[in-house]
Amino acid sequence: MEENKLFHNRYFLERLLGRGNFSEVWLAKDVQTDIEVALKIYAPATGLDDHGLNVFAREFSLVVNANHKNLLKPLYYDSCDRKPYLVLPFCKEGSISKGIGNLSEQEAWRLLRDVASGLAWLHSMNPPVIHQDIKPDNIMVGENGDYMITDFGVSTHLKSTLRKSLSLAFSSAGTVAYMAPERFGKDNTPIMANDIYSLGATVYEMLTGETPFGDDGGLMQKKGAELPEIKGDFSPQLKKVVSACLCMNPWERPTAEQLERYAEAGLKGLPVRFDNEKTFWQKHRTLISALIVLVIIGAGIGVIAYSNHAATVAEQRQIRITAHYNDSIQSVITDYISTADTLVARGNEKDENYERMYIEALSNYRKAMEEYNQLKMDKSAVQPMMERLDIKISGLEKQLQEAYISLSEKAEIFKNEPEILEEFKARLSVISKAVYIHNDSLISTKTIQ
Repeated sequence: MEENKLFHNRYFLERLLGRGNFSEVWLAKDVQTDIEVALKIYAPATGLDDHGLNVFAREFSLVVNANHKNLLKPLYYDSCDRKPYLVLPFCKEGSISKGIGNLSEQEAWRLLRDVASGLAWLHSMNPPVIHQDIKPDNIMVGENGDYMITDFGVSTHLKSTLRKSLSLAFSSAGTVAYMAPERFGKDNTPIMANDIYSLGATVYEMLTGETPFGDDGGLMQKKGAELPEIKGDFSPQLKKVVSACLCMNPWERPTAEQLERYAEAGLKGLPVRFDNEKTFWQKHRTLISALIVLVIIGAGIGVIAYSNHAATVAEQRQIRITAHYNDSIQSVITDYISTADTLVARGNEKDENYERMYIEALSNYRKAMEEYNQLKMDKSAVQPMMERLDIKISGLEKQLQEAYISLSEKAEIFKNEPEILEEFKARLSVISKAVYIHNDSLISTKTIQ
């Protein structure tokens, strides 16, 4: 590709905006409409074979209807001389990369909200679209100041096709400095939580001027490095949200939908409370329970010391105390069950280590059951709620047993590869500690022992 040349008899190439392993991006003028556009040309030097062109057409058909204000939607797709290309709106403000290290707190909240909103849309597609390369260069600034994700819809399969066509020895699906720890493992299948980590690393860099772990990304975290503190005059809330995105374990990161909600609260100056965050009652349960007991004892002493009228007042007070106690317990139960339901939903996506989400959910369900037993109310009123919860627990235990069987089968396949087998054995061990595994669930006891 050369400047001042006409591409595909329609797009006059004005200047090169950027170049990557797989493509070139040009500022071009559409001679038919006299409009400036960004032209992204893939495999510009060699072009693709028929299979590669078919893969491109199929992949981009998945995101052709990406009508979301935080997604930079392609205007048109075609190929010229076996080189597939996209016509994109030209963003005069460019990407956010020019503002690295100079982002204000308010803009950080906006960036988190906008990108999380775009990711939530992509992740909700069927099948979900995992971006795999969220970074400052791939977040554009629109004319109205909205942040927009670009370069989405380029799947691992598509990049593999390009890599083979271009004879590249290595090109990871993503930029290492922004890649999550799990991407450096043997099972590096893309999952939604990868994008959340990359967004966290992006915001971290925009605030501090550096990515959390330099050019090594989550690999350093996987090796045991701690997340560096976010330096600067930023609120504890913002630091907490960015750090949550950069959690080592993918299931501990917020979903894109949750992150959008947290950022919206931060943008409005409201408190940010994570969905799985403990309530005041959970944090101080022992102290509050002791105080309640003391109040109840005091009320009992009052019954003896006062007249019948005073006894009635004390009894009413005790009823109110008991009602408040039950309300607090029920609030805790609701939090446990809500958190567990969210974890089960994420586990059902069958992403990497999905069984850990099931196990955490099971723990929350069981804690909720324990709380039901603490309620001071008629058991006949509590029994139906406990029965519904018991159904959830039984169903989740069955799912974990099925996960155990599935992983046992995979362990059998890799029985001659010690390193991979050890990973499966570790996952099986975690499940067996959470639920009872029947002997007939074992596919091969020799493999997993």
